[in-house]
Amino acid sequence: MKIADLGDLTGSEYVASLLPGARVVKAFNALFAQFIAPDPRHEAGRQVLFLAGDDTDAKNTVTGLASQFGFAPVDLGTLREGGRLIQLGGPLSGLHALKQD
Repeated sequence: MKIADLGDLTGSEYVASLLPGARVVKAFNALFAQFIAPDPRHEAGRQVLFLAGDDTDAKNTVTGLASQFGFAPVDLGTLREGGRLIQLGGPLSGLHALKQD
């Protein structure tokens, strides 16, 4: 399998470029499935869910849904800056963290 060279773009920015007018929010795919599948609420706190996007309203919608599911959403900013932190190989990719409430 050949992986495309996206140049300076993150994968999420590339996806957004293919969908003009779409409101793309990167979330959930930075967590391992084993941390998404069970209840995100634990005795020690709630599973942190990092997210990034260029549309504030779309991020607010995802934040609200994630909170209803029991996650502790953390907005990292745009697809460029925040997306880099949670993309594969980024410093927050696959990080299992809990937020104490």
